[in-house]
Amino acid sequence: MALAYFDSHTRFPKRVLGHAYAWSGFAVMWGFWTCFVIFLADPPWAARSWPLPTVDTGGIVDHSGLAALIDLGLISLFGLQHSLMARPWFKQQILGGRMSQAFERSTFVHAANLSLLALIIFWQPISIEIWNIGTPWREGVWLAFAAGWVLLLFGALSFGILDLLGLEQMRAWANGAAPPKPRLRTGFLYRWLRHPMYVGVLLAMWATPQMTIGHLLLATGMTLYVLIAMRYEERDLKARFGGSYAHWRRQPTRQS
Repeated sequence: MALAYFDSHTRFPKRVLGHAYAWSGFAVMWGFWTCFVIFLADPPWAARSWPLPTVDTGGIVDHSGLAALIDLGLISLFGLQHSLMARPWFKQQILGGRMSQAFERSTFVHAANLSLLALIIFWQPISIEIWNIGTPWREGVWLAFAAGWVLLLFGALSFGILDLLGLEQMRAWANGAAPPKPRLRTGFLYRWLRHPMYVGVLLAMWATPQMTIGHLLLATGMTLYVLIAMRYEERDLKARFGGSYAHWRRQPTRQS
């Protein structure tokens, strides 16, 4: 009885700290991605009242070549963090398999938040204009921009946003239950798109009525990241789910 009492009372603060770790990553993620939407949109009011840089304003580097090198480094940091930390070999060889799934995923979310914040804060604009679309097409481009973020959101919901952000894994850990088993997601948007979240991100990156060299650099870099990440993600899914994944990919209604 005394042992059970001690165990339950020592586990309580661990559960609280675990939930705080997971939910803080979730809350910060929403805040940072909202900042990233503003960063990409570069609305007119941002120069007057927005405290952070945008893709075309802010920065401290005047030399375009140096700015491009810094920006490429930031894009690489973002892409490497998202790709490497998601790979099974990284979890086994770097983390050593010692970290529970709940903390693995929550740590990934925190690291992703930091890489996105670094990209926003240290981005160096290269404001040489490539195109500038006027009305009435301008409004249509902004609708496509908004559609990209909606697609990203619903793609996350289709995948299972609680799993995606580590909240479901943390709930199981806090309750002393086994972590949820990985499932192949084939519902909702995954019935029509193989990678709805990636499609949403790319649409938001490229749908801009005013494209500059800096914005083009970001969109191109993120496109390369997505193409590489999709290849490795599909390889991991094939290794994990085998025939189920191959069968899903063969369905005639699926799109790339």
